[in-house]
Amino acid sequence: MTNLSVARSAPPAAATPATSGIAPEASLAGRIAAEIESGKVELPVLPEAAVRVREIVGAGGSARELVSVIEREPSLAAAILRYSNSVAYAGLREITDLHQAVMRLGFSAVEQTVIALSARNVFQATDKADEQIYRALWTHSIATALAARRLAPRASDFNPEAVFLSGLLHDIGKVVVLRCAALMRRRDPARFTFERSTLVEFLDALHCNAGDRLCRAWNLPAEIREVVKRHHDAALDAPGDALVAIVQLANGVATKIGASLEPDPHVSLLDLSGAALLRLDDVKLAALLVDVEDDVARMEEGF
Repeated sequence: MTNLSVARSAPPAAATPATSGIAPEASLAGRIAAEIESGKVELPVLPEAAVRVREIVGAGGSARELVSVIEREPSLAAAILRYSNSVAYAGLREITDLHQAVMRLGFSAVEQTVIALSARNVFQATDKADEQIYRALWTHSIATALAARRLAPRASDFNPEAVFLSGLLHDIGKVVVLRCAALMRRRDPARFTFERSTLVEFLDALHCNAGDRLCRAWNLPAEIREVVKRHHDAALDAPGDALVAIVQLANGVATKIGASLEPDPHVSLLDLSGAALLRLDDVKLAALLVDVEDDVARMEEGF
């Protein structure tokens, strides 16, 4: 699927440190981690509308309260209406009223949709040099979220929208690492202009802990934090690991179809914990890949 492939074209040539004694990559990774933990990096914040929607839902508020917040944000209102009339609700009459849309979707789905749309703004480059990586991260996050939602009905006790949000945010820590790298680059461009391959290595190494920090700042549920922290764990066979395993498998699906910073069509999905957990074989996984490619194409039109 060509529109999902992440171009591997080289970025502008990275500056080679001009002075001697520059720390090796391992030390640079440690410095990035230290800057994030010290609070020097400004973490992305949830927009006020998303925070308010979470508060209303958490407090058992009314549909009227939700509508009063959502209608102030035209893009959110349009998205909620569009979702309420989507293929998931095919056969039902078209809705044009925001209150009816909220009631059709349910408070949980409205909350997850608002947070998902708010997250889109977080995946915006703070530096032009990083735009390609941010776009690739967003595409990967959306593809993982859509794959996770496809997988949710195969597991008991999981709300598809909550699974979608877990997939969407699983790599959110990479945004924090990118922001830190951009900050360091602005302070000392000769020393900290990283090559793309080096930056990707930093993202891979640091994003789980950085993502956990952001999840705590956003006060997200513990199950989403677990996904963010542990979606690369090798063994996911404990009773409470199901959601993490589902997102790990969804992450593999996104990587296999090309929606990734590092696409890999040879990823063995059957070797991932989620495949065994959900009793998926090669035929079912092949169908899932096709479905997710179609889902991503439709979602890209909406965003």
